[in-house]
Amino acid sequence: MVKERKAGIIGVYGKGPEFTTGQAVKCFELISWLQDRYGPEQIMVVNTWRWKRNPIRLMVRSAEAFLFCKNVLMLPAQNGIRVFAPLCFLGKKLTGKPVHYVVIGGWLGDFLRQHPFMKRLVAAFDGVYVETKAMVDQLEELGLTNTVYLPNFRKTSKEKPVAEVLPFQSNAPLKVCTYSRVVKEKGIEDGIRIVRRANEKLGHMAFRLDIYGKIAREYEGEFQKILETNQDLVEYKGVKEADQGAETLKGYFALLFPTYYAGEGFAGTVLDAFAAATPVIVNDWKYIREMVWNGENGFIYPFRDVDAAAALLCKLKEDDSLYRRLREGCIRSAEMYRPEAVLSKLDRRMR
Repeated sequence: MVKERKAGIIGVYGKGPEFTTGQAVKCFELISWLQDRYGPEQIMVVNTWRWKRNPIRLMVRSAEAFLFCKNVLMLPAQNGIRVFAPLCFLGKKLTGKPVHYVVIGGWLGDFLRQHPFMKRLVAAFDGVYVETKAMVDQLEELGLTNTVYLPNFRKTSKEKPVAEVLPFQSNAPLKVCTYSRVVKEKGIEDGIRIVRRANEKLGHMAFRLDIYGKIAREYEGEFQKILETNQDLVEYKGVKEADQGAETLKGYFALLFPTYYAGEGFAGTVLDAFAAATPVIVNDWKYIREMVWNGENGFIYPFRDVDAAAALLCKLKEDDSLYRRLREGCIRSAEMYRPEAVLSKLDRRMR
């Protein structure tokens, strides 16, 4: 008789420029943590990367996860839930194995409200692990009784940043950055306006903006024009590996997160900034107030208020004690979202 493994994970898995989305990073971090805890031989990975090229292989590997693993975890993105929720529902019905749905992003409540059939499937799972407390409330209002609060998480470096030691020269221009997919809804253009407005307020080139992330195909032409128009201020720095977020952000004065993306959840890029002790200036959107505590680990500005964001950036530059206090808050926040601090809740619920 084949000995069952601890868990089968159905999700995107890999390293490289194609694996830098919130889904890919979260899957990689979860799988890495489980492999460290139980050993690689105890964790089966059903990789859904480009699964449409070979759907039969996906079905076979998913069946193996249900047959040969004690627990099945699924981590689909918004488009994938239409396939993977029915697949895992069927697998649970046929084998009796527990299914744990680890949600990525903040879109699930709206989706299930519009798709009652999918809600019935998700309600049958053993756990639906959502990134924010507000999402728990949303799903409970829809009648789900299996929701669990499980915020996003990030592995931190063994060498902790020191709040008093600044990783840059305080003389201008200071570098700030965005670190997300490069698409309009992530607020890229607002970020440029914020930096330009801050420089105008101070009367000189106090800040420059670096933009990181994979460029959405539909945004490539427009983004190229934006770069050409703002080449005095902005530089595109390409795509970093999924595990390089904190290391990359260490050298920046601040992270701008001007997103108004509809599916935003517990943003991993903010966790990267916490791990780097890099203060964040974020748009007041969706669930951001569960992550960023205004004046403690960053600043929240009114929805898409570029002037207010620019004023906060200038305030950080002019007040060293405030800046160091925010760095201390980031370091404390990073400790709260280490994988071992977050995932123990999921671990306890697995068979």
